[in-house]
Amino acid sequence: MKIGIVSIQKNRAPWLHEWVAFHHLVGVSKFYVYAHNCSDASGAVLGRLAQTYDLQAFALNTQENQVQLKAYQHAYEHFGHECDWLAFIDGDEFLFPTAALSLAEALAPHQYRRVSAIGVYWVCFGSGGHLQEPPGLVTQNFRQRPPLGFPDNQHVKSLVRGRQASRVGPNSHLFVTPWGTEDETGRPVTFGRTEHTPSYAQLRINHYVTQSREFFQRFKQASGAADAGAGYVRPDSWWLKHDRNEETDDSMAPWIAPLQREMARIDLPQPGWPWLAQAA
Repeated sequence: MKIGIVSIQKNRAPWLHEWVAFHHLVGVSKFYVYAHNCSDASGAVLGRLAQTYDLQAFALNTQENQVQLKAYQHAYEHFGHECDWLAFIDGDEFLFPTAALSLAEALAPHQYRRVSAIGVYWVCFGSGGHLQEPPGLVTQNFRQRPPLGFPDNQHVKSLVRGRQASRVGPNSHLFVTPWGTEDETGRPVTFGRTEHTPSYAQLRINHYVTQSREFFQRFKQASGAADAGAGYVRPDSWWLKHDRNEETDDSMAPWIAPLQREMARIDLPQPGWPWLAQAA
């Protein structure tokens, strides 16, 4: 089974190699990354990563709205035939199997079902009290989150079956598909945010939605939104809503040592190098 990932990312050079290496470990074999209005070292990092992984990178230098949806549609039209399943996720989202050893093993029960996409629920993480952006792995630095019942955890991102007449939907979370989208339990998903209680028995996305306070104030707050527009500014109320740190979450613990070994193998600088100096 061949699994790919499509992602549109902006100025995430310090963490791109962690994101790619992690998804390689969980069984992704093909990467399609759209670098959107990047002013940091993203291009150079993606070039280095393409020497090790099956990765194609595209530069998107545009201020137009809905660029994320257009990138997703481009990816499915041009590369959907290359994969059995394509995940469409962001650079602060880490997709992994929760019981199986690989995504292919987790997706095997769905391979011959009449379903075109699996909606995978995310788990939002807070800042963990970090005022400055810490060096090292995002997946290791940020372990605090709200309870799993946090309403925003009802969002899904899509794992879309390849080689079908699917197309991107009204938002970045859901595709319009021949056989529809279901979550891992078989419940229908008809919008990017469901009414279901999220299930994480097979698959999960850790969504490091805030990172540090510094990261929010100096980058994310005024960075726009790829599926809305470059002028979008997140209000302070967004931070207050999402910076929830009541519970410690060690779901990434089994992956940290293999991830560190994989990152040592690809020989790029450690995550979190002074990224502010890289972004003019």
